[in-house]
Amino acid sequence: MADSNDYNLVLLKDQGKPVEVIYPAEGSPLIIVPSGIFRDAPNPNAARLFQSFFFSAEVQQMLVDVFAHRSFHRQVKEKGPLSSLKLLKADPAQVQAESEAIKARYAKIFGV
Repeated sequence: MADSNDYNLVLLKDQGKPVEVIYPAEGSPLIIVPSGIFRDAPNPNAARLFQSFFFSAEVQQMLVDVFAHRSFHRQVKEKGPLSSLKLLKADPAQVQAESEAIKARYAKIFGV
């Protein structure tokens, strides 16, 4: 499996399915999902309230508990600490500059 989709395997394992999550020794990519408010949002105060709610300890803990996602919130208890994984770090500018070559290699490796 690829694409940092380990949370689905964690959920399946929690359900008793015969799967095991194995992370590559050379490192796993850290894919951060951004969240923000558009400058010209029609309801910026509502957007700020949603962001405040979404990043609260309670909602972040729910994302970990229910969906096996990861959180950087200090009060959240992870299923398995992110610090236990070797993470690959990428320079966004370099990734963008090499994006076509990366996509071509991905398509070749995974046959898509």
